[in-house]
Amino acid sequence: MMIKKFLCILLTLFTFIFMGCNNKISIKNKLEEKTPNQASASSNKELSLNYTNFNGFNMPKDNVIFKIDGKTLNLTLPIYLDKNRYYISLNEFIHELNGKIEKDENLLNITLNDKNYSINLSDNIVTNYNNKFSLKKSLLNENDIYYIGFSDFSNMLNLYTRWNKDTKTINCKTNDFVMKDITPYKSKIDQIGLIRFEDVGLSSQDYSKDYFEKLRIIANYMYQREIPYHIAWIPRYVIPNYNIDNDPLSKNNFEIAEMVYSLDYFSTHNGVIGLHGYTHQCKNEESGVSFEFGRVEPSTGVFKEKIEKAIETASYLDIPIGFFETPHYEITSEQNKIAEKYFKILYYPFNDYGLDNASLTKPQLSPYNKSSYYISTPLNYIPEGKEDITLANLKNANINNMGSVFYHPSLEDDYISLSEDEAGSPNFTYKDNSTLKRLIDILEEKGFKMIKVTDI
Repeated sequence: MMIKKFLCILLTLFTFIFMGCNNKISIKNKLEEKTPNQASASSNKELSLNYTNFNGFNMPKDNVIFKIDGKTLNLTLPIYLDKNRYYISLNEFIHELNGKIEKDENLLNITLNDKNYSINLSDNIVTNYNNKFSLKKSLLNENDIYYIGFSDFSNMLNLYTRWNKDTKTINCKTNDFVMKDITPYKSKIDQIGLIRFEDVGLSSQDYSKDYFEKLRIIANYMYQREIPYHIAWIPRYVIPNYNIDNDPLSKNNFEIAEMVYSLDYFSTHNGVIGLHGYTHQCKNEESGVSFEFGRVEPSTGVFKEKIEKAIETASYLDIPIGFFETPHYEITSEQNKIAEKYFKILYYPFNDYGLDNASLTKPQLSPYNKSSYYISTPLNYIPEGKEDITLANLKNANINNMGSVFYHPSLEDDYISLSEDEAGSPNFTYKDNSTLKRLIDILEEKGFKMIKVTDI
């Protein structure tokens, strides 16, 4: 009896000891587990600053100066310009900015200005201190020297940029593209509203040198107010009388690169880009001024050829396209039928049955293919020189109709001022009484529910 009791006690003690060991092993295993952002220091590998093993990539190089937070970067590795997008060495840029970059398995961990960033090399997800986003282009890598598309780098660091084509300098300021005291837009009714920025393209005229910077400021305002917007993009901008032909399919340069950078910015900041014709002109007229189709050019063959060239340009540049808008709403019924083969959203009135039969209250389903939608702009646009009277009339707009309007960004020029701070970094001010901001206030007072055409 005593022997049995002793064996029971011994067995019990053995069980407790065994369980305790297991618990210690389990706890030890859990402590040794690591998440991507909690990698042990011993597994981190700080990327080398020795670039002698870098053989380069088979892409065109370009000489461009980068200035960030007042410091001109002293770069030894090449800058690439491929299909009008800049690619920069992530290793060298982070080092030049006194940051740190380490590799831990499939993660690049970056510390810069007391902020942490990570890039997952498996799924191309960037995580920064306040959000996540997907890279537009995968990182390029040779011997642990990583190259990143400049628009992705800018998105990661929330750069405000100024492009100077005369000196080929991109002047940047980190974490400084936030406007203060911006409140999100609030709708009050179910009737939809839409806004489109018209005739966006690269003219190369002297007066347009700040065009895309100011347009990015406008887009950033819309983004912070959480208002979707649309960009009516002219893919190839020509001015025959000045021998200007900005064709991204045949040219790879600084100017077009800023346009592509801006289009990337719009598409990642609540914007939808559409094709506004191909050149938006005919004969010797300047793009954006003249008609392109319809009565001036009723040929279906020419229409099809130009539409396919516009689509080819967008595809070549990897620009997502959400709609088509014919210049000045001029198009024949036969051309409409062709457009419907390429686009589900035709952002102009359906006038084939007469001007009075275009729907103003909602997107209009095509009677031809039964799947494409036409979208009118009942609120029309704001003519230059008639801003005040047009805005006053919009206050009386019929809310049974769509709150759909288009706007020329150049009307904001006098309300946006560009400057530099003491360090030489770019700054801007955007006046509260601008025409666009007043227009947005009216749309909000009317209560329209602002949407993207792709929501349809």
